[in-house]
Amino acid sequence: MARKLSRRGMIGADGPGGRLWPGAFILLLLFLPPAVLATSPAWGAELRIPDLKGRSGQEVRVPLVIDQTANLAGVKLILHYDKELLTFKEGNKSPATQSLMHIINDKTPGKLIIVMAGARGIQGKEMTILTLTFAIKKGLTGNYTTAIEAPEVQLMGDDLKEIECKVKPGMLVILP
Repeated sequence: MARKLSRRGMIGADGPGGRLWPGAFILLLLFLPPAVLATSPAWGAELRIPDLKGRSGQEVRVPLVIDQTANLAGVKLILHYDKELLTFKEGNKSPATQSLMHIINDKTPGKLIIVMAGARGIQGKEMTILTLTFAIKKGLTGNYTTAIEAPEVQLMGDDLKEIECKVKPGMLVILP
């Protein structure tokens, strides 16, 4: 498209003086913030417990994965599992969470209370924070499906502000 010069500058498709059409500014205000916030760790995080399969009598390792986080310095989780089908064995930190100390309270069968904390925050994407090992009950006949749920999750940044977090529970299919 040909452009003409005037005293004020260019005149063309974007109007006199090279300014954007006023509607374009409104469109930027409407669509840019949600796009930026959706990819920003400040928008929150999602804790995922993947769907897994296991056989009666075997052990199953359940990773707890956070999709994205920036400066994560504290974690409090309460997990529920079926105590008739699963027995908690141990929990191991991942390489990404080695700088955090952790405590797993497993005194109540069917419920785990997990606390992790550190002086400095960690950051990453698709990060396994902990891998839990469960023993599947021996002698089961038939297929079972059970959930590993996290009814309470609290994430804290190293600035002591809470990080919003959604939870995607996982299903465990147990084969005979």
